[in-house]
Amino acid sequence: MIAGIEKEGMTFVLLRGLMRDRRHWYGFAQRLAAAGVRVITPDLPGNGTLAEINSPLSISAYADYVWAQIDEVLSEGATREVLEPVCLVGLSMGGMLALEMAKHKPNRVLRVVLINSSAANLSPWYRRFQLSSLVKSAWETGRRWLNGELAGVSLIEATVIQLTSECRGDDFKLIQDWSHYRQQGHTSLFNGLRQLAACASFDAPVIDHLPANAPVNGPVNVPVNVIVANRDRLAQPSCGQALADFYHSQVIYLDDCGHDASLDKPESLLRLLLGMAR
Repeated sequence: MIAGIEKEGMTFVLLRGLMRDRRHWYGFAQRLAAAGVRVITPDLPGNGTLAEINSPLSISAYADYVWAQIDEVLSEGATREVLEPVCLVGLSMGGMLALEMAKHKPNRVLRVVLINSSAANLSPWYRRFQLSSLVKSAWETGRRWLNGELAGVSLIEATVIQLTSECRGDDFKLIQDWSHYRQQGHTSLFNGLRQLAACASFDAPVIDHLPANAPVNGPVNVPVNVIVANRDRLAQPSCGQALADFYHSQVIYLDDCGHDASLDKPESLLRLLLGMAR
């Protein structure tokens, strides 16, 4: 069953990042739907409900899997042959995928919203993936484990949360819940490495503008919004600025926020998305 929360009005498609799945929105999709929009939360191949599929080695190859899940939700009860366009919201790797999806099917996309994303043709690898922050997060997790603070939970999930959250790195209930997700099913190391390779080679695509004589199904100009957390320890905020410059957009900063913006600042992110829907 594809996760789709039925509401009237605009449809938001929420795309998670590296080795994460729809469960890791951790209630944000429900908050967004409660505000009166339809929300679809597909899984990427290799993650969540698609964990048994080999993750592609290029971001563009993920698009068909995701469009299939979107179409399954939109076609339920649809009375029109042409499915409604959607707003793609991508966190990190999900943002890279959103851009590729808009490039290949621009008429299906109303808007792309990038959250703490990056591209190889705009930012060097050491800004896109800050290894020193990963080491520090792992060290902090090890210290807490030795102090007996992390009994019965996944040290991997504790490290991920320490790395990606500015506000909730010590939230034991969150670590417990994500550890439970991991016990239920998680992305394999094999697929994780393939996803990392896809992210490493991703170049921000040009999303064509609409010429005066363009056919109805021709390329369109898809607006791109860029949201950046000012305390992102995984991808430097300069990566988001580079994307905004590339797409002639303005950066919207979230203060006191880490990489996983839907965890740290769900209400601020919610207001931003709803403002874009108007």
